[in-house]
Amino acid sequence: MLPEERQAFWEAIETGSDPLLSVLHTLVEKWGLPALIMCLGDIANVLSEDAEDAHHLTPDQRGLILGACAQVSALSDQMNAELEHLATKNNG
Repeated sequence: MLPEERQAFWEAIETGSDPLLSVLHTLVEKWGLPALIMCLGDIANVLSEDAEDAHHLTPDQRGLILGACAQVSALSDQMNAELEHLATKNNG
C-alpha cells in the first residue's frame, strides 16, 4: 500500500467519509477479524439461500451474490477449522 493510499484509508475512517469502512474498522477493532469473518459466513449461508429464491434478481446479480457468498463461506469455514485446530493444539 502506498503512503498516499494508507493516508486516504485513515482519513476515510477518521472523518467518516466512508461510513461502511468506518463501521467495519470499528467492528474489527472490537471483535477481531476472525470473528467478523465467521459471522459473515453465517450471513452468507442465509443470503445464498435467499438469493436462489429471489425472483427480482437478474441472473447476473444472482451469480454475483452466490459467488461472493461461496467465497465468504469458504473463508469462514477455513477460519473455523484453523481456530478449532489452535484450540485443540493449545488444550492438548
